[in-house]
Amino acid sequence: MDRPERSEKDDAQKAKIIFLSLAAIITVLLIWSLYSANKARSERDAARQDLEVMKQDNAKLEQLLKDQNQMNDELKKKLQQCESKPKPKAAAKKKASPAKHKTKKKKKSSNSQ
Repeated sequence: MDRPERSEKDDAQKAKIIFLSLAAIITVLLIWSLYSANKARSERDAARQDLEVMKQDNAKLEQLLKDQNQMNDELKKKLQQCESKPKPKAAAKKKASPAKHKTKKKKKSSNSQ
């Protein structure tokens, strides 16, 4: 009779050890999963902050681009206006030519006196 009682006690102890081992493994896995989830959450939050900063930078750069394009268009319009106007050098040469002839005539007339 002693033998069956001892084997029952041994079986009960083995069952307790197996149960506690499983509980310990499950506890370790739970702690590891919570740690991993917390780490992933913090990385996600950091990525969201980076994304928000990038969105703000993108908006600023888009505004700068619009301003630059607007200035570029204004400069193109001014260039077209300047190109469409007659060149003042050509007009100045035409005016200067008759003035030279007058001075030559004056010199001739002054020499003859």
